[in-house]
Amino acid sequence: MATERATTARTPRGEETRRALLDAAARLFAEHGYHATSVPDIVKAAGVGHGTFYEYFGSRHQILLALTQQALASQQRRPTLTSPTLAERIRSEIFWYLSDHVEHLTLSKVWHEATSFDDEIAAARRVERARRVERVRKGIEAAGPQAGIDPAIAATALTAMLEEFAFRWFVEGTGPGTSAADVVAASETLATIWLAAIGATTQKGNT
Repeated sequence: MATERATTARTPRGEETRRALLDAAARLFAEHGYHATSVPDIVKAAGVGHGTFYEYFGSRHQILLALTQQALASQQRRPTLTSPTLAERIRSEIFWYLSDHVEHLTLSKVWHEATSFDDEIAAARRVERARRVERVRKGIEAAGPQAGIDPAIAATALTAMLEEFAFRWFVEGTGPGTSAADVVAASETLATIWLAAIGATTQKGNT
């Protein structure tokens, strides 16, 4: 994705201005939606001149691409799962995914909206989703054969549940909150559901 003007100076002040534009755009896109936010809205919120915007981004769409790249990069920075048991790996995966949504809530809102109308961003999201499904599939297979459980189907279904839950609970705000306790409670409940669905034990420390 081409997101910025290559000639933009990367001075400390330039980076500060670029960051201000990105932060303002993310906030406005999340609050009002992409289509209801204009470049004048962004520069006003960032406290810079109209012409300054085009020194960093060629269009409103380019700044949207830059923001969604940030969201994608955040999801790709997930830690390697090293827990020895399937139960702990699943708990870690779910906790990380939900925590990332909360930590980058504004970006998550922008990311979700953008995938509904931008084919390029939607394609990038599908690639990231496929990576997550593959991680879960391998974890299910590592637990050994389970009667009536197809690892690929189970991984797709369980990943979809997690993604939809995070969207409704945190992005749409239908859950009770985004505190650390809320994330822990949600993670534990979802892990219990996942493990029960694939016939694995829910006891910590067991496979």
